[in-house]
Amino acid sequence: MKHLTLALSLIMISGCSLSQNPNIPNTALPQKSGISESEKLLLNDTWWENFHDRELNLFVQKVLAKNSDLKIATLQTMRFREFLNIKKSEQLPRIDAYGSASKTQSYMASFDKSFTYDQFELGAMASYEVDLWGKLKNTKMAAFEDMMRESYLRESIKQRIIADSIIAYFGIKNNTGIYRIAKEQYLNEKAFYAYMQDQYKAGLIRESDLLQEESLVQMFHDQMIKQKDILSSYKTAVAILLGEEPKDVYQSTYDIKSTRYSSSSLPVPSNLPSDILQRRADIQAAQAKVKSSAFLVSVAKSAFFPSISLSGTTGYVSGDLSRLITSNTSTYSAGGNILSPILDFGKIQADIKAAKLDQQIALLEYQDTVRKAFGEVKDSLHTYASNKQRLYSQEKRHQAISHKKRIIEKQYKEGFATYLELLETRKEEFEVALSKEAIKFETLKSAVELYVNLGGGFMADTKNKSTVVSRM
Repeated sequence: MKHLTLALSLIMISGCSLSQNPNIPNTALPQKSGISESEKLLLNDTWWENFHDRELNLFVQKVLAKNSDLKIATLQTMRFREFLNIKKSEQLPRIDAYGSASKTQSYMASFDKSFTYDQFELGAMASYEVDLWGKLKNTKMAAFEDMMRESYLRESIKQRIIADSIIAYFGIKNNTGIYRIAKEQYLNEKAFYAYMQDQYKAGLIRESDLLQEESLVQMFHDQMIKQKDILSSYKTAVAILLGEEPKDVYQSTYDIKSTRYSSSSLPVPSNLPSDILQRRADIQAAQAKVKSSAFLVSVAKSAFFPSISLSGTTGYVSGDLSRLITSNTSTYSAGGNILSPILDFGKIQADIKAAKLDQQIALLEYQDTVRKAFGEVKDSLHTYASNKQRLYSQEKRHQAISHKKRIIEKQYKEGFATYLELLETRKEEFEVALSKEAIKFETLKSAVELYVNLGGGFMADTKNKSTVVSRM
């Protein structure tokens, strides 16, 4: 009895030692990490509402409801959840019902005669694998981490789709504004050209000035056509993003109302959140892959140990179908099986090495993901701050040149300014207007990218996840 107890104890200790530690490294955060309480409120599930644009909110909701990539990611997550359910069921006993009917004819030489008899069976069979080494449990835990990884990847795809939709929205809005500027400038120059023609007919200006004005009109016309093409491309991109039908993609007539944005109207966090590791879905996905690979190493190691299974059947056997279910025809059986590897020519050892290599790869991918995440946050914080300063400077410049243009136009009509001064001022005002809109768009894009790199509205619920794992 003592020897049996000792043997069982050794078996249990061996089984416990199969569990692998994921060895996820601690990450040293920058000293200046942490955002204010008010800025924390900006990182929520609907962070795009911080731009205070009702039409944008409706647009994002529409994209999330229709986008095919997000639907595929959702179905992938559901698929991995069902795979987890399969692994859960493998830990439980399996019960099957069986039934059979047969007619047998045999020949007995001693009687020189054939005999025919019937046999009917009805019953239930139960089987159960004793998970002594934790193989089934570790397989299930690996499936759980795979499911979590897929859900995190879905969240990353969702945040990227949200960002793309916001950038596309602002792209249409911004380029609509640029197109209107170009069109308005063209119409103004066209009207001024008519004025110059009258001046030329009256002998008040030279022909070279008139030809210069005609060249300027055509330049603004070319710019207007160019901006119209860019706007059309953004509308096509939006139609594809929305998952529209081919005819809608071809027509692509999506219009957005104009909304004013300035360098001071974008509420965006200004620093790195202290919980950035939980706010980035890609980091959580990489971490889940590390954990899954550790469980799979344990599964591979368990192949060295014997597998034990229990089975039993109960039912009825009779040669007469009408008397099949009676006490005299009942039968049962119970037993156990043990299967242990003896010679496999190194297959198990190779499986373990392959699983360990997968674990090392997953760990390196996790570390690389963390490094890239912090690099993206640093760059996006810097880019947004720089673009915001550039936009503020360009807004001031546009105000100054617009005021100068009005003065020069008045002075030209009164004879106090030359045509060359007027020409240069109008060209500069147009270029600054386009530059201001372009920098505004870059600032909006950098604000969106900053939200995405900070994790958007995602936050890993590690507390509830731990509760789920403990219940499994």
